[in-house]
Amino acid sequence: MRPPYTAVRFALLVIGCTAVGVPRGGLDPSDIFRRGAPQPRAILNIAHAGASSLAPQNTIAAGQKALEAGADVWGIDVRSTRDGVLVLMHDETLERTTDVEEVFPERAPWRVADFTLEEIRRLDAGSWFATEDPFGQIEAGSLSTAALHAYVGEPIPTLHEALEFVTAHEWRVDVELKPPDEKGREAVARRLVDLIRETETATRVLVSSFDHDLLREVKRLDPTIPVGALVVFAPLNPVQYLEELQVEVYLPSVVGFTPELLEQLEERGIKVFVWTYNTREQLKHALGLPGVDGIYTDFPQRLTPMLVEWRDGEAG
Repeated sequence: MRPPYTAVRFALLVIGCTAVGVPRGGLDPSDIFRRGAPQPRAILNIAHAGASSLAPQNTIAAGQKALEAGADVWGIDVRSTRDGVLVLMHDETLERTTDVEEVFPERAPWRVADFTLEEIRRLDAGSWFATEDPFGQIEAGSLSTAALHAYVGEPIPTLHEALEFVTAHEWRVDVELKPPDEKGREAVARRLVDLIRETETATRVLVSSFDHDLLREVKRLDPTIPVGALVVFAPLNPVQYLEELQVEVYLPSVVGFTPELLEQLEERGIKVFVWTYNTREQLKHALGLPGVDGIYTDFPQRLTPMLVEWRDGEAG
C-alpha cells in the first residue's frame, strides 16, 4: 500500500507504549487477527510501513516510532533478495528510499530481486527521509535535528529482525508480501512460513498480499497462519470470494467496500482493515464506518488520541 504524500501539519503527541485499540498484555495477540475471536469492540491503530510520517518507512526506526505512538500493529512491506532473504521494502526497486544509485551506479534498474542481502546491507535507507520530507513533518517542526541525524545510515532490515523486534515488544505485525514472479511464489511462501515458525510468531503475524494465490500457498503450507486479502476494487461476489479464499481479514481500499459489505463481513467474523487514512477528517470518517476493525495510517500518533475519544464514546 503506497501512501499519498500529502503535507499535513500536526502537533506531536508524546505517549507511552500502551496501545489503545487492544491493550497489550490483555488479550491473546492471536485474537486480533482470528475470525470472530471474542473481544471487546475495538479498532486497531495500524502503522503503515511504521510511523512513516516520522521516520523512514519500513525501517526499525519507523517501527520504534510506531510503537511509541501507540500503534497496535506494525504494517510492513516485504520482498525477497536475490539470495532468498526476505527484507523490508515497499518498492520493486531501491532508488527511491536508499542511496543505491551512488553505491551501485552501474546496476540500474536497481531491483531488490537483483541484489544479495550482503549488497543491500551496504545501503543507507534513512538519509532520503530528511531530503524528501515526504509528509512535511520536518518543515512542520515535528522532528528534531538529532532525530534526523540518527536516521543517517539506517539499514534495510530483514524480516527476521522485524519479527524479533515484534517479539521483544510483545507486539503484532502485518507482513504484506509483495507479489513475486509466478515461479517464485511457492519459494517465498515457504520461506515466510518457515521464518514464522522459527521465530515462534504465528500468534503475532498477519500475512497480507494483493497476490491472492500467494495467500492460498501460505494457507496450504500452514492453515493456522492468518491471512488478509488486499484489494483495490471489491470482487464480484466479495463475501463468497473471501470465504473461499479462507481469509481472516479483508483489506479494501476506499473504493473496495461499501457500508453494507462491511456489515456482512462483520456478521461472518471476517475482520476489515481499511487503508490508508491520514488527515483528521479521513480518520474521523473511518472511525464512523460500521464493521471496521483496523485503520492503516502513516500518522499513528494522530490516530491514538482519536481512538481514545472513540472508545470513550462507545463506552458512553
